[in-house]
Amino acid sequence: MRSMISVISLFMMQVYPDPVRVVAIGKNVDELLADPDNENWLSISSELCGGTHISNTREAKAFALLSEEGIAKGIRRITAVTTDSAFKAIEQAQSLEQEVDAAFNIDGNLLEKVVASFKNRVDSAPIPAARKAQIRAKIVLLQNEVRKAQKKLAEENMQKAVKIAVETAEMASSEGKAFCISHVDVGLDAAAVREAVVRVMEQKGISAMVFSTDETTKKAVVCAGVPPKGNQGKQLEVSEWLTTALQPLKGRCGKGKGGLATGQGTDASQIKEAMDLATSFASLKLDQ
Repeated sequence: MRSMISVISLFMMQVYPDPVRVVAIGKNVDELLADPDNENWLSISSELCGGTHISNTREAKAFALLSEEGIAKGIRRITAVTTDSAFKAIEQAQSLEQEVDAAFNIDGNLLEKVVASFKNRVDSAPIPAARKAQIRAKIVLLQNEVRKAQKKLAEENMQKAVKIAVETAEMASSEGKAFCISHVDVGLDAAAVREAVVRVMEQKGISAMVFSTDETTKKAVVCAGVPPKGNQGKQLEVSEWLTTALQPLKGRCGKGKGGLATGQGTDASQIKEAMDLATSFASLKLDQ
């Protein structure tokens, strides 16, 4: 049959039954067969169809277009379902969209994991393509809310960590100490912890080590800083100080740069021991 009509399109690697149904839009199939080499047929749509045909659209009961994609130049594949499969696809889309709509009422701090699961579920769900696009658009709005919440939390963590560390430094300075140790509750926000150390060195000119722990993962993030100017840097080496403090936390750190070093530990339950060790080490090195 294909050899008789040169303009018929076949899907790549598609297997068709014999005989196969010929579908044409704009001309009767008999006309195509009567003059298969007519170049006028290039302007109409014709193809071999191995799908299921019905005599009346009422037999389909419902229709859901699941996907439309390009498989070769000038050729696109459409996947659709009817009857019970269509009803199921539509119901699943409605259920997913209801979940996504409800997520707009979830607190921003809890929204991140929910949105991540939505994206994976929607991508793999056999639901109508149009509804999938609508749901994805709503997920984008939720992702924007997540980013806003993350930015707000980062700012709050920064302010909180700096406030606690500077207050601790002021107390240490008033007692004549050349260093301070503080514990801030900002989870594993390394940026906030690092900024707290930088502010202490800039405003008070003393060495600082700031700890923060995360209850969920039981991990800790620690940053240490020693002012590069003056004698402290010669007496107290920042990476050595931090490495010592991280031992009870089962952590490690890099060599540090510019008088700053950051590390993480995997056993936050030993935070008090780590802070005590950091205090005794600095006291020994700075003769305090």
